[in-house]
Amino acid sequence: MTELRTRWLDDEIGIVDLDFQGYPALIASYVLRTSKGIALIEVGPGSTLEALHQGLAALDVDSDEIRHILVTHIHLDHAGAAGSLLRELPDAKLYVHERGVRHMLDPERLISSARQIYGALMDPLWGEFLATPGDRTLAITDGDTIRIGDTVLHVHYTPGHASHHVAFHEPERNVVFAGDVAGVRVPPSPLVWPPTPPPDIDVEAWKISTQRIRDLDPEKILITHFDEYDNVTEHLDQLDRRLDEWVELVSGWRDQSMDRDAMIEALKSEVIGEIEREPDSQSTIYATTYVTPFYMSVDGLVRYLDRRRG
Repeated sequence: MTELRTRWLDDEIGIVDLDFQGYPALIASYVLRTSKGIALIEVGPGSTLEALHQGLAALDVDSDEIRHILVTHIHLDHAGAAGSLLRELPDAKLYVHERGVRHMLDPERLISSARQIYGALMDPLWGEFLATPGDRTLAITDGDTIRIGDTVLHVHYTPGHASHHVAFHEPERNVVFAGDVAGVRVPPSPLVWPPTPPPDIDVEAWKISTQRIRDLDPEKILITHFDEYDNVTEHLDQLDRRLDEWVELVSGWRDQSMDRDAMIEALKSEVIGEIEREPDSQSTIYATTYVTPFYMSVDGLVRYLDRRRG
């Protein structure tokens, strides 16, 4: 467990580094202390469940205190451990966007699709993804308010990265738990990258979502990959700009009849070249490209362009 990354951010919000595949600062889970127990925002994959428990212990949090589990979306790296946690914690409830509920109740289709992508790496990377109990899986949607004791979280529908993505705004501290809609940024790098895996990438919807976050005027955004950031406008502007750049690049490569492998190598060259030009980013090359694999980025953007062209 990477102690430097697992810490209390203030008196009531903590971050747990899930030490994904033994590397720091790749996947975060956020702890929110309330008057009605602990709320956990993002749980990571099943493969990091033990690291989650270790991180909670490092924060002096007893897992049995968890009463509420919230996920921004149902991708394996955000929600994979939810079913396992709910089996351990019979008093806890899961909150997930209404479009994602059926996949949490019956994840067979989601797992089958992921297994086609990851093959033999599926289980070592992601571990178990268990179904969640229907009576403790709560559907949420845009405009909902989740009240946990004295703590209030406002639900904002933020598609673009995924069609079932939400962000949670905590108004007392004016922070937003933004999941993946605010991109990937591996500290200490200042560079923000768009995670664009298939099948749901929608750049137009994504930009509406980032504007929704700007309109909240938060003091900080807390992203799953990885950490908290207070330069919100600059961060989101960079993400929007890079989304446009990647769409233009992939569209141009398709017009040149480049095959998939060539596009993957071309995007890899662009990204690593940019990282290498930024002194604070060079140490993050592996972590950044591990969280946003080039083949998935290309596949997601190609699928988006195909849909856009009709």
